[in-house]
Amino acid sequence: MNPIIKEENKIYAIGYSYEADWTKLCHTVDRAAYWSVTDFSNMDKDAYANIENKSGMEIAFWKCKETGDFEMRFFFGERVDTVGNVPDGMEVLEIPEAKYAIFTLDSQFTAADQKSYVQAIKDLWQYIFDEWFPGSGYRHDDDKCNFEVYSGNEMQIYVPIY
Repeated sequence: MNPIIKEENKIYAIGYSYEADWTKLCHTVDRAAYWSVTDFSNMDKDAYANIENKSGMEIAFWKCKETGDFEMRFFFGERVDTVGNVPDGMEVLEIPEAKYAIFTLDSQFTAADQKSYVQAIKDLWQYIFDEWFPGSGYRHDDDKCNFEVYSGNEMQIYVPIY
């Protein structure tokens, strides 16, 4: 599977941030499709549906707290073209510009196949780091962040490279 290599400007998203137990999430593949085990009961579905300036893509993103204690938060939200009104309880995520290898998983899975879909996402993460990187000529840019993007049946993994 060959990725698309693309320079991206800053990316903005509006959504919810969730606490996570990072000690159980030491490996990237453990964080894959984390939305599948996230409790979204605190999410205001109406406010989420009405986020302004949506681009039609949802972003799943891991971020470390700025306390230096390596605590992580999981962000899930809508990518926006421009930041408008931020509904109560939501936050703005700003992803710095970077060069990415973008891997696409075109899902043929139905809602009943969620377990298979999650496994396919984990398998793709595993492929990226165990097989693609060693022969790609690229290195992972550890100063930038990996994230997942969802749009309809298509899922993409953005991996920063140099």
